This record gives sequence, structure tokens and C-alpha cells, in this order.
Amino acid sequence: MKIKNILVPIDFSECSKNALKIAIGLAKDFGAKIHMVNAVHVHHPHPDFIGGSLMDSIMADYENQVKESFEELESEIIELNDVPHEADRFISYLTDAIYSESERKNIDLIVMGTRAHHDKIEHLIGTRATDIIESSKVPVIVIPENVKTFKLKKIGFASDLSEVKNFEKLKLIGTLARHFDASVLIFSIVEDPEKLTAMDQKLMREISERFKDVNCSARTVQADSIKEGIVKFAAFHELDLLAMIPRHRSFFERIFRSSVTKNIAIDADIPLLSFHE
Repeated sequence: MKIKNILVPIDFSECSKNALKIAIGLAKDFGAKIHMVNAVHVHHPHPDFIGGSLMDSIMADYENQVKESFEELESEIIELNDVPHEADRFISYLTDAIYSESERKNIDLIVMGTRAHHDKIEHLIGTRATDIIESSKVPVIVIPENVKTFKLKKIGFASDLSEVKNFEKLKLIGTLARHFDASVLIFSIVEDPEKLTAMDQKLMREISERFKDVNCSARTVQADSIKEGIVKFAAFHELDLLAMIPRHRSFFERIFRSSVTKNIAIDADIPLLSFHE
């Protein structure tokens, strides 16, 4: 898989700046272009309460402020001069802006930051990063703000033993593994290894075969919960990147069942690679 265009959401926080620096490093490695995106959703009051001219003034102020902020960002992060880059700003929800940019700019990868600490509300409803993970058709790498470098030695791929319908999506793992000369550890969390079916074993073999040209191993890990098993596996093997496939779920499942990928993205202290099939 070729990485030609990398999108980086920017809100000018230290967290997003850190992710931008990681993305610049990847852009240098793969000869890619950086596309920075800032988006803000502005509530439009009823026209009886605010005039159109005042709203236009607010929009103009936003445009000027963001333009100035991007200019300051280029002065602050001088590494941007080493890669082709551009910046766009949107009056919209961030997820809508990213969808638009992904379609128009043929984005291959999204790199975004997440804070180190999150409150109870964020654990319940998610963060901007988890919103993008759930909605993006493009692979997303979430960078915790405590991660300052992106040098991969071990990549873990957490398989849920569901059929992988599109093996093309796995190519990014192989691309990163080959570039960094990293090993790929495929693992699945199970409560009882004795209940592993022949179909489960066949699926693990099929996934492993996709990484024949890299150092790859596959195994099952016994744990009481999926999240607990993934977190312990990542820590024990000192993973540098954790890859997961968030599954599409119904509206009611999204309400009543927590997403393992979302929770991992909120709490993880290593980069997370998420991609939909």
C-alpha cells in the first residue's frame, strides 16, 4: 500500500501539534503530502435573535484567526518545510470535514492526537478521535500525547476471530512492518482456549499468510475480558503500535454495548491503528 496523502486534524492544541510532528515523520519516510484540517461547528441562531451581517462578521473573524494560527504553526514547527503540505478550514463538524477532505484529496491515512487523560463523560460518549475512528473509511492512527516518536519494532494486530472480508485493508500493517523492519504479532483474546473452533484456527492462519514477507506470529490469549487481554498483551510484549478493526454495529448496540476499540483509543498509551473493512 502506498501512502501519498496524510490528513492531520489540527485544533492548535499541544496534542494535535504532537500528532502533526509524527505525521511529518511519516510523510518524510513515504514521500507523502500533509493535509492539515481545522473545523469548527458554529451554531446558527434564529434570525430574530441575530442579524445576518453579524453572523458574517463572526465567520470572517474565524477565518482570519485560523489563517493566522496556521501561519504561526508553520513558524513553530519548522519541520513542515521539509514536506509538501497545505491547510484547509471548515465551518462544520470535524467528522464532516474529514469525510470531505478524504474524498477530495484521496487521503490514504489520518493521523490525529488524543489527550493523555479523559474524564468520565468522554469515556461514556467518546472523544473526537473515537468519533473519527467510528466514521472514517480511511485508516486512522491515534497518537497519545505522551508518544513523541514513531519508531516501530513490534506491531500487534488484535483479531476478534470474525471473518476478514477485505484483506486489502491489512496491507497497511504490512507496509509499516516492512518499512520499519518491525515484527507483526497477531493475537486474539479468548475466555477458554479449548473452545477454539477449527474455523477460528483457519482464520488465524489466513491472516498470518498475509504477512509472509515479514516476521509474523499468531496466537490466542486467555483473558476474562477483551479490553483487559489487549491491554495486558500490549504491555507484556511492549508493542509500539496496536492495530484493530472496529466492527459496524446497530444503533441499539452502539447505545447499550461499549466499543472495545473506542475504549482502547481513549485509554491506550501507545499509538492505535484503526481501519474499517
